Amino acid sequence: MAVADASRIGPPAARHDRIVRQRPFVVRNARVLLIWALLLALMGVYIAEAPQFRPREQRTIANSGMTLAAAGLGQTLVVLTGGIDLSVGPMVSLTNSIASATTDKEDPNGSMARAAALALAVGALGGLINGVLVAYGRLQPIIVTLATASIWTGIALLVRPDPGGYIPPDFTALLAGQFFDDGPIALPFGLVWDRPVPSAVFLLIGLVVVWLLFRRTPLATRIYAVGSSEGAAYMSGVNVARAKMAAYTLAGLAAGFGGLITSAQTSTGNALAGNFFTLNSIAAVVLGGASLAGGSGTFLGTLAGAYVIALIPSVLFFYGVSTFYQQLFQGSILLIAVSLGALGVFRIRNRIERL
Repeated sequence: MAVADASRIGPPAARHDRIVRQRPFVVRNARVLLIWALLLALMGVYIAEAPQFRPREQRTIANSGMTLAAAGLGQTLVVLTGGIDLSVGPMVSLTNSIASATTDKEDPNGSMARAAALALAVGALGGLINGVLVAYGRLQPIIVTLATASIWTGIALLVRPDPGGYIPPDFTALLAGQFFDDGPIALPFGLVWDRPVPSAVFLLIGLVVVWLLFRRTPLATRIYAVGSSEGAAYMSGVNVARAKMAAYTLAGLAAGFGGLITSAQTSTGNALAGNFFTLNSIAAVVLGGASLAGGSGTFLGTLAGAYVIALIPSVLFFYGVSTFYQQLFQGSILLIAVSLGALGVFRIRNRIERL
């Protein structure tokens, strides 16, 4: 008696999951590996073409994609649910404006700590409002976040009508400076480290660790399940509304952190500073291999996508490409990224067939 193929046993969704797990690692992660390969290629070109690549240039490169990486983390969570958040950029602007408006030169460190806590709380609250309207109001994410984006921008302009404000130098050094620049550092086993390390490197490592830990939580599983098939997730006992609300809340929190990074990098506040990050966060997510239909993606890919977007203007500058054409190239990459995500949507079978 012939033994049945294990990949053909069970319901269609279970068979699909088993088949995906049986694929080679390179096949399963092809798009993520591709974007990382592109990032390494761009870094190679940058290092080869740059007149010098000293610690100052290293810090500049590390800082260039840091805010976009933080905003991309939040956008990744929302896209995984099958939604989209157009308020990420304005929330970066709002929290940047709040941070610059609530610090005090008489008590720089204490007031900055309070300002940072307030900015993160505002970010989480803004994300919570988006999540409630999308999850419980059953409104389209693109409409909700487009509306709240205008609201956040209006509040940011109210808080910071003109660019300015004050950000303590210690806060700038903490998030946008570099460590180990005071001389050689003794390490275990007789090793010595004598090169400065950008603060952004430690922030990026922290974001990756947070993502890896989050990925192991039940909430992450529910978010992926909702994006893969909302109906199947509901039938499996997942509270779909809570999962969506949590995803948007965390996205707002990540955007608030991005606003603090912007504050540290610019040492000032600007109510329009975050406009750049809305569409580019979506491009970073899609470049990183996520599907706009939801249920597929990882922050590790988004991180590479963010730095690809950040590096392109610098590489084009070394080749003498004018600013006009730099914008043209960036816009083309954004269009291609969104188109790739749309192609992923067309390839997905009808969700009902997988229930």
